[in-house]
Amino acid sequence: MISVVLAQITTRDRITLDGIVIEPRKKSATALIWIHGLGSNFSHGQSITRELSQTCLKNGIAYFKFNTRGHDVVNRDAPKRKAQTIVNRLRGAGFERFEDCVLDIRAVIHFARKLGYRKVILVGHSTGANKALYYLYKTKDPAVKGLILLGAISDIAAGKKKFGATGLARGIALAEKRARKNSDALMPLPYGIFSAKRFLSMFRQGDSEDVFPYLNPRAAWKELKTIRAPIAVIFGSRDQYLDRPAEKLVEIFRSHALSTKSFSGVIIKGADHGFKGKEKMLSKVVMDWIQQQAVV
Repeated sequence: MISVVLAQITTRDRITLDGIVIEPRKKSATALIWIHGLGSNFSHGQSITRELSQTCLKNGIAYFKFNTRGHDVVNRDAPKRKAQTIVNRLRGAGFERFEDCVLDIRAVIHFARKLGYRKVILVGHSTGANKALYYLYKTKDPAVKGLILLGAISDIAAGKKKFGATGLARGIALAEKRARKNSDALMPLPYGIFSAKRFLSMFRQGDSEDVFPYLNPRAAWKELKTIRAPIAVIFGSRDQYLDRPAEKLVEIFRSHALSTKSFSGVIIKGADHGFKGKEKMLSKVVMDWIQQQAVV
């Protein structure tokens, strides 16, 4: 049985985030921090949490998984000022400000360091991959010794696949129109439960969240190309959001990872976006990579 500790941390802007910490009996200086995807939370994906945390424990690595302020579809924290309206307090996948992920991830890393973990492997899944890359790009945090991007799919590519190119273009035009009047105005339900501002953050080219811009052949890839820490990009061959073979995506990422000390691209055969049924294989791939980088 794994001993799991429920914990709560506070960001610099006083947002509280719940999560779990799983520590090995014989500690090393290394912690793996998992950043969840869009609308997920620290308690989702228990099969991956179980397999990956067990693998970490066997190798003396602690496992941290906390909510970001984008957890679930909608959430809200207690108001800090009486004048603050309900809408201004709404967060979650539908309302979060992507750039605030820096505050969330920084808080988790700070907590891990307080517990004695000086070296961090930052693992982002889906939208969590966007956040992990963006965090390291903005902070150049020396505590992060390795970056693992799981299911690092462009939301724009996924949006075109879901809505069609014309449908997505219409959604963006509508979101821009609504955002001019009220950035928190909701999009029509066919586009999901998103504010106009959040929809644009996810699906408009060139916004901060567009860190995997492989649809644009002229994109600068300014985030990925500046990362010096070792990078691993892992896709499932049957990821339902792929718009091209995973092998081609890996090579695109490789071609833009210009500053990294090492780059690894792995495709897990038969795995979907959530790696369902392939959790053991994913855990093995992650740990093999960590050991190859001599991070522990």
